[in-house]
Amino acid sequence: MLNPNIWRSQQRDFHWQGLRVGFHDEGQGPALLLLHGLPGSSWDWHRLWPMLAGQFRLICPDLPGCGDSDKPSEYSYRLQDQAQLVSDLLGHLNIRQCQIIGHDYGASLGRQLLKSPGDIEFGRCSWIAARRGGEARYFLWRELWLAGPLGPLLSHCISEGLYGRYLETLSGPFTPISSQTRQDLWQLLCAHQGLQVLPQLLHYRYELPLSSETSMASSNTQQYIDGEYDPLSRHSKSNGALRVKTGHFPHLEDAEHLAMLLTDFHRDNDAGSQAVFQNLLNGQ
Repeated sequence: MLNPNIWRSQQRDFHWQGLRVGFHDEGQGPALLLLHGLPGSSWDWHRLWPMLAGQFRLICPDLPGCGDSDKPSEYSYRLQDQAQLVSDLLGHLNIRQCQIIGHDYGASLGRQLLKSPGDIEFGRCSWIAARRGGEARYFLWRELWLAGPLGPLLSHCISEGLYGRYLETLSGPFTPISSQTRQDLWQLLCAHQGLQVLPQLLHYRYELPLSSETSMASSNTQQYIDGEYDPLSRHSKSNGALRVKTGHFPHLEDAEHLAMLLTDFHRDNDAGSQAVFQNLLNGQ
């Protein structure tokens, strides 16, 4: 398993409107953009990384306010601004065609990208544990409090223990997140005083449309994946999403199964592709 400090040291920098944004760009094949959730960072994808990098060119940023990127308190953190940053990063890397995998907040950001793609042609998209809408029932009470007027004050009360219990609440009973992983996630959350901007990041819920205004059904170009034990998906049992036996973090709880679902969807299901994945899974 990759150490988060090694992961951070291998990042490249992209400078955008005075912000330093850390990102990874590795692998060979079709471009695949990985967008992490909240609170999270690009390191959330580290378990999937070796299983996807052999088949795709992976573009994976720490979004502003997250991971090892800048976390200014004066930044707006609107989905529209975050989407423009990601679009400019792809342009900087001369990427004109791209597929997307987004988790949680990253799924909302990805759908924002599809609304205004500019010069980039987006192909198949996988949305993992996507929030169904901006209504309160799609967010935990902790998130609602942090997104409210008392959020800046409450953020100072978050401890590693409280954060660990938040992760336990969202993970599945048969796929718990290890204590070491929880510590590593906490370290990345706190980097560059990240707790102070968490309430601003959570304001994205006010930008989401109502669930009645949004279609969340899987199709030939969009795939939805939910954890069977994710408390945030309990209101969306019949939306056609694939169900995996995890909580809110399939990429951390059962990366091998998730990688197979993603590979089947984002690549032609040919023998060569499956052989590459199986060798990686077997550690060959």
